[in-house]
Amino acid sequence: MIAITARRLSREGFVNWMAEALAGIPALPRDLRTSGTKSSDVTLAWPDFQSNARPIVCVAERQLQEFFAFVSTYSTSVRPFTAYFRVMPLELLENLQHTERVRGNEMQLARMIAGASIADIWTAAARQAERPSYVLPLLQSSLSFVLGQSVLAGYDGNAFDWCMQEWIATRAGHTDAASSRSVGSIGLAWHYVHLATALSQKSLSSDNSSIVEFIAAAVEARSVRPEMLRPLSAIAGLDLDLVKLLGASREERISRFNATLTQLKSRGEGGLQSEFLAGLMLAIAGNGSFEMMRSAREFEGWLDGAVVWFGICAALFEESNVLAYANSAGRRIVRDLLRRDDPFDLPRADIASTELRFIQGSKMDIGQLGVHGPRSIEVEILPNVISRVLSHENSQDEGNVEGRETLLRTLDEMSYLANRARRILTDRVGEERQGDLYKSRRPNRSKS
Repeated sequence: MIAITARRLSREGFVNWMAEALAGIPALPRDLRTSGTKSSDVTLAWPDFQSNARPIVCVAERQLQEFFAFVSTYSTSVRPFTAYFRVMPLELLENLQHTERVRGNEMQLARMIAGASIADIWTAAARQAERPSYVLPLLQSSLSFVLGQSVLAGYDGNAFDWCMQEWIATRAGHTDAASSRSVGSIGLAWHYVHLATALSQKSLSSDNSSIVEFIAAAVEARSVRPEMLRPLSAIAGLDLDLVKLLGASREERISRFNATLTQLKSRGEGGLQSEFLAGLMLAIAGNGSFEMMRSAREFEGWLDGAVVWFGICAALFEESNVLAYANSAGRRIVRDLLRRDDPFDLPRADIASTELRFIQGSKMDIGQLGVHGPRSIEVEILPNVISRVLSHENSQDEGNVEGRETLLRTLDEMSYLANRARRILTDRVGEERQGDLYKSRRPNRSKS
């Protein structure tokens, strides 16, 4: 547990502290306010043991928009404000006191996050009949990437829900591949992963406790073993021997997967258990290979949540190629996930999600906020929970690809016609006359 000191300041006291901090001094506030408290007060929080800590600015959730309006008016040279000062809802401050990241399973959780993000983005791209051009930004913009980081950081259920709400809010009006999936099924899948990896598991319903226990056991063992599958055989009311299926040939595993999908569809089955079972069986069919994602299109329109379950379960296999898939995008994702930032240090994101929502009503394009280029920006939802949001400019550029291709085809046709005309002239008047013709036409073109 981290011992945190929280000090409440008036707006005047906060402005004085901010002036010192902007001068390069990570100063801690000196005095408590002497008058009564006001709703506009700002709380600064820092760990007791860290003398050079940079305090986190904490504001009640209902006051966040008003707070950003205040700082944007007060200091025009510090924009966006959250690129320099970390801001979070006061109600979630307790998370930083009790957050305890489980040691020993970080790599396995990071693999699961990468697997779920890849499965979600690749399947969404398949519906558009194209592979994503910018793989890493798309993976970092997925809901699985955000919720997985929340689990990896050890946040509680309230913070988990906050991360999901902020991810949805920051994508208002966006239509990128990362936000085109159903958030409900993805959120539910990661909710069960959160329960499985929590230090103290909450009470579970008997129907779904086997799913949580399977995830917890696989994460602990860093692989999927036959004994873990035995309690899952009766899930979704189907007569399955998953232990036997795991040891069967690849052809048998794929055949049983297809037969189970047909059975689920004929019965009109859906919901969590059917989605989990379908995703798990597809992962078993390929022993964790992400090459099996081409079969995930069978889930379209009725088992959408099975896609994220496939990504989570496939990454649990020791033989999984989650790190090497998509030109090693999974390995890059895992590398970044395992790098932990100090919440009481300078933020590294371009902006916080709360401030992004404040400026989204303005005419500013979010691409102007990114320091690494105009295509996307890094958005901090909570410390160690970072998302990436694609800019409107990026969306427009991608939307104009078809128009550019049409123009290029038109230019090719024009070039072909010009070459054909040149050959005709050559045949009729000869090489020497053709040279005279081109010389005589150049002045005419310059006058037009």
